[in-house]
Amino acid sequence: MNISLSTPTLSSLNKFLKLIDELFDYEALPQKAEQTTQAVKQLLSNPQLGQAWFIEVEQHGMKYIAGHIIVSYSFSLEHGGKIGLIDQFYLKSEWRQHGIGTELLPQLETLVIQDGVKALSLEVNIGNAGARNFYEKHGFTPRRQFCMMTKSLTESHIALTAIS
Repeated sequence: MNISLSTPTLSSLNKFLKLIDELFDYEALPQKAEQTTQAVKQLLSNPQLGQAWFIEVEQHGMKYIAGHIIVSYSFSLEHGGKIGLIDQFYLKSEWRQHGIGTELLPQLETLVIQDGVKALSLEVNIGNAGARNFYEKHGFTPRRQFCMMTKSLTESHIALTAIS
């Protein structure tokens, strides 16, 4: 079995969005289809925001898309520069527990290091012990003193003035 990453393009957008839908269904996450479509288009058109890949498996002379990975970029003083957040790492159910993630993580790390990334972070559902154990086995450490928090923002119609 040969495992590789390939970059989706706008011409493969529907295939990529289908995988993202599967992930949202699997994780029981709310999704706004139009918002997701626009965000994916923005990501694929602006590599400075991050990278996305199809996870491809070649087996018995056939090539399959087994899932996808999305890494978003940010900046951290703590880590000394550009950091990546594994926003999505999805494998279709029939491809789980086959060693794909174990083979992919070093490939992923190499790709993001080449893009200047100093550290990788990710979120794991607190109840998903299997995923937590997998990531810990591959060098990710829980930051137990931290709690990731999120606030969704909407555009405000109030004009703000920046003072310099």
